[in-house]
Parts: sequence; structure tokens; C-alpha cells
Amino acid sequence: MKKFLKLTAVLVFTISCLGSTAQKLLQPVPKKPVRCYTVERINEIRKIHPNGETDAQFESWMNQKIKERKQFAQRPATVNYTIPVVFHIIHNGEAVGTSPNLDAINIQEQMLQLNKDFGNLSNSQYASAAATGLQFVLAEKDPANNVLTEPGIDRIDRNAKTWSDYATNGWNPSYIDGTVKPNSTWNSNNYFNVWVIPNLTNASTDILGYSTFPSSSTLAGLNNNETDNTAGIVILSSTVGSAFFPNNCNNEYGLGKTMAHEAGHFFGLRHIWGDSNCGTDFCTDTPIHTEANYGVPAHPKSNSCGTADEMFENYMDYCDDIVLNTFTTNQVDRVQTVMLNSPRRLSLTTSGVGAVPVAGTNRMSFANCSGVLSVMESGTTGTYPRYRDVNLTLNVDDTATGAATVNVTATGTAVNNFHYQLLTPSLTFAAGENFKNVRIRVFDNAEVDGDKTVIVNYAITGSGVRTALTAQSVTITIKDNDLVVVGGNTVSLLNENFGTSGGSFPGGWLAGSFKSPAGPNTWRVGANGGLDINGQALYITNNTTTKPLSYSIDQESDAVAITPKVNVAGYTNATLSFNYKCLGEQDVDGTYDFGTLMYTFDNSSFGVLTDNDGNPFTYVNTPAVTGSGNILLPNNLQNTEFSIGFRWLNDDNTGEDPPFLVDDLLVTATPYSVETAVSSSFGFDIRSGTTTNNFKNSANKVIAIIKNASDNIFGVTAQITQAGTGTAPVTTAGGSYLRTQKVFQISPSAANNTVTYQGTLYFTTAELAIWGADRLNLKILKVKDGVSLSSTLNQSNAELITPTVLENVAGGYVAYTGNFTGFSQFVLVSPLASLPVSLISFQATPLEKNIQLVWKTSQEVNNRGFIIERSLDGTSFSQVGWVNGNGTTSLASTYNFTDNFVQSNVTYFYRILQVDIDNRQVYSQVRNARLKPGSGISIMVNPNPAKDYVNLFIKGTNNKATVELVNGLGQKLLQKNEINASNGTYRLALPGLSKGVYTIVVYLPEGAYTKKIIVQ
Repeated sequence: MKKFLKLTAVLVFTISCLGSTAQKLLQPVPKKPVRCYTVERINEIRKIHPNGETDAQFESWMNQKIKERKQFAQRPATVNYTIPVVFHIIHNGEAVGTSPNLDAINIQEQMLQLNKDFGNLSNSQYASAAATGLQFVLAEKDPANNVLTEPGIDRIDRNAKTWSDYATNGWNPSYIDGTVKPNSTWNSNNYFNVWVIPNLTNASTDILGYSTFPSSSTLAGLNNNETDNTAGIVILSSTVGSAFFPNNCNNEYGLGKTMAHEAGHFFGLRHIWGDSNCGTDFCTDTPIHTEANYGVPAHPKSNSCGTADEMFENYMDYCDDIVLNTFTTNQVDRVQTVMLNSPRRLSLTTSGVGAVPVAGTNRMSFANCSGVLSVMESGTTGTYPRYRDVNLTLNVDDTATGAATVNVTATGTAVNNFHYQLLTPSLTFAAGENFKNVRIRVFDNAEVDGDKTVIVNYAITGSGVRTALTAQSVTITIKDNDLVVVGGNTVSLLNENFGTSGGSFPGGWLAGSFKSPAGPNTWRVGANGGLDINGQALYITNNTTTKPLSYSIDQESDAVAITPKVNVAGYTNATLSFNYKCLGEQDVDGTYDFGTLMYTFDNSSFGVLTDNDGNPFTYVNTPAVTGSGNILLPNNLQNTEFSIGFRWLNDDNTGEDPPFLVDDLLVTATPYSVETAVSSSFGFDIRSGTTTNNFKNSANKVIAIIKNASDNIFGVTAQITQAGTGTAPVTTAGGSYLRTQKVFQISPSAANNTVTYQGTLYFTTAELAIWGADRLNLKILKVKDGVSLSSTLNQSNAELITPTVLENVAGGYVAYTGNFTGFSQFVLVSPLASLPVSLISFQATPLEKNIQLVWKTSQEVNNRGFIIERSLDGTSFSQVGWVNGNGTTSLASTYNFTDNFVQSNVTYFYRILQVDIDNRQVYSQVRNARLKPGSGISIMVNPNPAKDYVNLFIKGTNNKATVELVNGLGQKLLQKNEINASNGTYRLALPGLSKGVYTIVVYLPEGAYTKKIIVQ
């Protein structure tokens, strides 16, 4: 049972005061309660009365009566019946309102809940759910026809009846049926008798309740287990409550559903699993169950009986109260048939004892009264977006009295539309409605971002419902499960044998008591563990000085020793094992002195550790050292940080040494393994700049990691599309090479070729063994989606990256990390693999007075440089420039060249010739550009200063020119006619000139232009 115990103070002890701090006394919770003892009680009575009616006889009769009822045309399908109830509240002299002498409000809330449950008003999601037709009221009069001061309540002090002390002895069904019921029952033909008992047990089993079962009216002899003196149900006082008014927020059975379960038996319903493996409850619309369900299961829950999804919400299952909400149509058939035909049922409706209907208020609160809920992030529905829906029920005490609108808000550290989505921001109540669901969709993601909170509040418009005094907010903690530790072998996270000497607790351990004062029996580390204990151990002792392995059997104890924090985040299959011995006290009446296990996240609140069936681990009757076996820790401890508590409880009358001893404690966990088979992750969104997004497949095996994305990316899926430990050929424009057989594909839901990110790909050492030492020098070949790996790859469809390589020999894997742009296919290739240089862009852009050429490469191998060629007709090209390349680089490179010798209104054609070091050459595509007309005439000369010649270029006209050279005195030294200097440079010789400043004069039809030159 996942009972959670709350301490009033934090267990924070120093070693010197271990065990000295007093804690709140808590009721021990050693055993998982059996929700119902009805079937067991029937079987006990049948042993005493072997001629009583059998199940087969009853069901044969029931089947015939159901048929007869349905064939009676005038009878409605469901008849409404009113059932008067009396609650026999048994106490030990406590004042009214002091448990177990419950206040009338507790009874009234239980009645409201019972009517909701039997009226199909408890939020069932099943189409087959139906109202039973039974309405329960509080009896107005007692058997002597006196009006009851408290309707429907009969308070009984067990001392006045001279009944045994249930707190000391524990009452079992035999004692209740033989002593309590015959001395307290009210006429079972007139009253539905309900006994509310503080303590109910049988041998080593704690019981929440049991019921008498109806019988047929035709067979002679004892009819099953019910008589006039015993007919009715028995429930624990701790189960009396409602979803609106729970009996203790930490009590999973405190919402009043135990009474619905036992009343179901009283009116003819069987356990949904038929009390046998894959048994039948004789209702065709309830799926076959393997066995009882406990706790809070999740859908879909299939079983070995062939059922795809169990109906664990049915009241006749054993789940926590918050789960139960369904009676089905066929179950209603049984209830209606029993009402018509079984003894002591129909007569209840005409008993004349009066009826006091229970009326509640229109106040509203969350059914989760603790206001705290933890939800694992991992989704259960869909592949993208993968999610799980969380329903928070806003429950009205009775019903809404009119119209109202409830506006729901959500705040907290979680990000809306990434971590969660509020699906019901507004709820509308109408008169008579009694609940609404607030639905929060929790999204699965791959991001390592820690636990997040969603704080849900609401505000009401209208008077149909009002706020209650409590439970007005719920904080949902979304537990992050994306941290991944990659490896192969199981690791030890806590290994403690308590040493060989010194008698001190190891560092980080705590010890204390749930009982105040703690008493003499406390946890200590000592060397008196006895046979088969090497060195020291942790054990209970009654003498802190001599530390014998012995306890005082006549003084009660409830002591706990707590391990240091164990962090299993990033691991799977966290497992606990230890050696122990413990004799204690156990007999046919129960287990009283024993050891058990607990867990805690904060050393303040403790949960009971249970097995897969919900049964607490109990250590007793084991005087010799025994191994605990490997205890797989439950899901709520996986991927978290916690401590284990070793708890010792003993009563005050008898017992035997040794008490609880623990040694050789070990907590292990398994790192996530690397996926080696063809498989896929679910789809996840990636937020820009997030540090780590771990992609695992549905079997929780690691595929890849993505970090530091430059943009938000949606629906990213990581896949292994090919698997194997060998090699395969791959061909590029640079040659033929080998690649890994294993192929990755990482793709978003919509193509994104511009996002940048860091990616890590995982391989096992077995997948890389064929490469030998070269495995650490392999390159990543990134190939565009849709491109076959069998085709010839080049830089237009592929990219080579030299990765950072991390080999973890102990973990048996190698991780390859690179920086990428866009998503695609990925493989590892030989270190020799190459891709020739390929332009990924080339542009020619006209500016005001020149043309700018810009081109880019994604990566380069042996690139010497680029020849720039120009043409006036697009056919005949000549070289106009050269730009050096970057040799070999895996980085993208950008180049540019400016052509200054261009005219306006002339179209120029350009191409680039890439030249490798080995003189292999590849041309680019041709681009063209044209300056706008009227860009102006300009004269350019070079070099300047000059010596023997100057190059002359005339820009802005295609006309021929007359060129003169004039000295400083204005004398013309030379003249050249019909000069064409607009489509290329004109070389003007300067023979025999002395040093000085000269003027070049250019005569054009557009005018005369001058340019000063210096002759050296």
C-alpha cells in the first residue's frame, strides 16, 4: 500500500544525537489493507455450513431472474428505490467528532458520495456506465419508533457493551458477526445496517470492509453468509468521507468509495476479476481481469486473459478511491434483480422508519484535497506530440444550484504549449451538475530541463457554485525523465557494509523514531551481529553502549534508519538488495514485531515501499542471515533522488531476538544502452538554445543528442534506418570509400535547412570493431534526405564533418559530435573520404561603378583557388582575376571579387573555375550583371606614380577618344587618336620623360577629361 506518512519535524540528526530526537507517534502501516473481505468471509461460513447455497446455485437463479425481469414488458428498465440507512458508529468513549466517533458531517458526506456513486454521478468515462436506481437516505426513526436526534446514526460505546478492546486485540469478522452485530443490529428488513469500525483485521491482513451477500429466496437451509442478525456491511471509520470532504488527504481510501464497493456486494455484485485468475463477475460489459488492481493504474492496461484494457475504475475493483467511478449496465441488472427477489432487500423500501434525504451545499473544491500532484513527463498517447492527460476534478459538495462559469488559470515554471496545455480554460455548470473535469495535457519532450510545476487555480462567475474553504488550488509537478547516462553495465550507486570497527554510522546516514519518546530500541552500527556477519552491521539494539543484537519486547518501538540520498536520475532499473535477519513476533493473529522498508525524498515525508502487487515488504521469522533478493524499485523512485528507510516496529508484550539487522546494502542501476537495431524515437519539439535533448526509442535505448539549436524545431524524430556491425560502400565525386552499416536519420516534421545545432551520434564498440583503431578517426557524412546512399555524392547533396570523438571503454560505446546545418541522414565514413569543392552559391551583383562577385563553399578538400573569367557574349571568356582557396577545411567559406573595369549599359558574363592542388578543375554556372545607363564618365590610370607606361581605362562611354600628354608648362608632348579604352585598358607608353607631374587629357564627344600622373 502506498500509504504516505507525514512527520511533524524533519529528521535532521547529527551522529552524536542519533535516535535522540522525538518524532510524532504514527500508526504503523505494516500490511496492505485488503479492500474487501466479503468473499473470504463467505468461504469461512461455508466451512461451518457446508449445505449453504453455492455460487453456482446463486448465479443460476440470478441468471433466470434477470431474464424474467427483462421479459416483463410493463416494468421499466431501472426502478428507483429508496433505501434507509443506519450507521452504527462504534467508538471507545471518545467525544463526538473525535475519531473514531465520527461527526454527523462525516456521515452526511459519505451519504452524498454513496448517492453519487450509485447514481452514475462520479465522472465515469465509460459508455456502459449506468445509474443503479438506488437512492440512500438516513433513517429518521429507531426501532422503537423514536425520532433520532442524529438521523441515521447509532453511536455505540464498546465499553458499555463490554466488547473487547479493538485497539488492543483487533476485531476480526468472526468476532463482529458473532458478538458485535447480534448485539447492535437494527431490523435488517427495515434498515440497511452499516457498522463503522475503527479496527478490522484477520490474521496478518488489515481489512477495509466486508459485506453480507444476497441469496436466492427458493433454497432451503442457510442462504450463503447472511442472516437477520448479520445482514449489512462493515467499513473502517477511516474510509468514511467523500471526494469533497475526504477522510485525511493522504488516505488513498478516504473518499468514501469503500462503502460503494461493499454496498455493491450487498446488492449482488461480485469482484470484477471473479475472485480467480481471469474469472467472471457474470457481467458481460465488464472486461475480464487477471486479478485485483491496486493504486492508480494507467490506461491502456492489458492482461494475459486477452483483455486489451481493463476497467479498473469499476467500484468492484481494489484501486484507490480517486480512481473508482463506474457501475455498468449489466451490474445494474444484477442490483435491480436482487432488489426484486432477494430477502431483506425490497422490504427496505417500505420499512416505515422514515427517510431523511441528505442535502449538501453548492460549494466546490478540487477532489485532490492535498493540492499536490506529481506526474511523470513521459507520454502515453500518440507519437507526436506524445502526451498524457491529467484530469483534476472540481467537485461540488452536492450539486450546483444554478448557472455558473468557472474560469481556470494555470501558472508555474512549466511553459504553456511546450510542457503542458490547459484544455479546459472555461467550465460551465448548470443547476443539478455536481462535477467538472479540468484537463491538463502534459507534453512529453526530450529536453533535460528539470522538474516543472503547473499551478492550477480558478475563479467563479455566477452563483450556481461557490468556493469551499479548502482545496482551491492544485500544484502539478511534471517530473523530468530526460536525463540520460549512457553505458552498458550495471553500476553501484550505494554500497554499504558498515565497516569492520568504530561503531559509527557511515557519513550521510540518519536515524530516529516515529514514536515519542523513542524508547530503548534504536538503530545502531555495531559488531554484535552474530553468525554469518563479517565486521559491523546496522541493527536494532536496546543498549547504546554494549550494542547487543537484542530488543526490549515489553516497550513499543517505531524506529527508522535512513540511507544517504541515492541519485538514480539518468539510469534505469534502480534495484535494492541487502542481507538481513529478523525474528520478531508473528503468529496466527498477526505480525507485531517486524522490519519493513520505506522511502523518502526529503527526510520528512515517508512512503511505504511495496512490491508490484502493492504489498509492503515485511521482515520477520528469519533468525539466520538471508538475502533480500533484488527489489526493483517502483516507478515513482526511478529517475529521481531518494533515501531508503529501514523501519522497525514492535509492540509491548512478547517477541524474540534477533530484531531487525541489515548488512551489505546495495543500490544499483543500469545506464541507458545504445540502440543497435532499426527503430525510431517519438517526435519531439526542440526549443532554440536548449542545452540537451536526448532522443531515445520506445524501448528507452539511446539514439542521438541535439544541443544548442539556433531556432525552434517541431516534431523532430531520430531514427536508425539501417543497422549492422559491418561496412558498406559509398561513392563520392572524390572516389569510393567505406561507411558504417548503421545509418541515422534525424528529421523535423517540416523541412528546415537553415537551423544550426550540435548533434551527437551513438555507436556501440561492437558496431565499430571492424574499423579497428580507425574508429576514432572516422568522419561523419551528412547526406540530404531523399538522396540514396548508393548514388554518387557531392557537395550539393552531402557534407563531410570531422567530429569530436569520445570513447567510453567501460560503457562500451563511442560518441561522435559535430556541428550541423539542417537535418538529414548521417553515417560514419573512412578517414580518407573526400568531397570535391562545390559551390553552394554564386552571385554577380551590379553596384554603382563596379560589379561584385560573391560565392560560397560548404567545405573544401585540396582547394588551390579560383580563376575569375569574364565575357561580353557569354561564349568567349577571358581571365580577369584570381582568388586563393582555403586548401582543406570542413567549414563553410565565403569569397568575393570586385570587377572595376566595367561600363554602364553593358551586360557582362562571369564564371568561376575552381582549381585543386592536383590541377583538377571544375567550372561554376555562368552569372551576368549590367550597370545602369548614365552612371557617368570617369578616367582611371594605373600605376600612378608611373615610370615607363600607364594603363588607361575610360568608364561610362563606348566612344573612341583622343589622348594627349601635357607637361607642367602646358606643352603637348604626345597625342594618340582613335583610342578604344572602354572595353579594356589602353597601354600608354611614356618614353624619355623626366621626373615630374604631367596631365593626361582625354577628348571624347561628351567632353574633355583630365587626369594627373606622377612620373618617377
